[in-house]
Amino acid sequence: MQVKEWFSTWFDSPYYHILYAQRDEVEAATFIRSLQTKLKLQAGAHVLDVACGKGRHAITLHELELDVKAFDLSPSNIEQAQAFSTDKLAFFVHDLRIALPAHFQFDAIFNFFTSFGYFDSQEENQQAFQVLSEVLKPQGIFVMDFFNPSYVIAHLIEEESLVREGITFRIRRWESNGYLFKSIDFEDHGETYHFEERVELISKNDFIAYAAKAGLHLVDLLGDYKLGSFDEKNSTRMIFVWVKK
Repeated sequence: MQVKEWFSTWFDSPYYHILYAQRDEVEAATFIRSLQTKLKLQAGAHVLDVACGKGRHAITLHELELDVKAFDLSPSNIEQAQAFSTDKLAFFVHDLRIALPAHFQFDAIFNFFTSFGYFDSQEENQQAFQVLSEVLKPQGIFVMDFFNPSYVIAHLIEEESLVREGITFRIRRWESNGYLFKSIDFEDHGETYHFEERVELISKNDFIAYAAKAGLHLVDLLGDYKLGSFDEKNSTRMIFVWVKK
């Protein structure tokens, strides 16, 4: 019997969506619109949203007159996202490590809000970059948004409790062996639950190396959702903009 990877279980849990329901959707939409203003993708350009969740960012891309395909590992997420499908907005279940159909060719690929770093090996990370590079057109743009490890570790909140929909989530965070761990414990209707998140603390240079090996050239590195310049110490994000050679 194959053991499920932690992210396939937790991301498909209703409690994941309860805990993270208060994420700033206005900031996210503003960021994506600002990014399009910067990139100047033409109306009708074919774009891919990687690890799209329930589709909120893909919907914003679609509203910007782009032809969007979007995938996520979670069948539950995709089932909900498909309610918004049109002939220019399509959702499907897919694992980032597995090759996409060869006829897919995109002008731009987006991976928003730290939806990378969950795999067990550098080989899998590299495979994911290769999969995406293969469906990106020459001179196509790949944007990846990941937290800045230096900033996150320096400002780590080790313990906190958050109340969401009457449920108290007790959260612990720690760094170990190049990964950031988050332990999440709570009770609901007399049942006790425990989940654990694990994200690799991938450095700026490692990302650049993965991309270069997949034929992607770095043209910009932004440090926040207002598209400010990246600073190793003070930037909250690493927003890479690559172009396929």
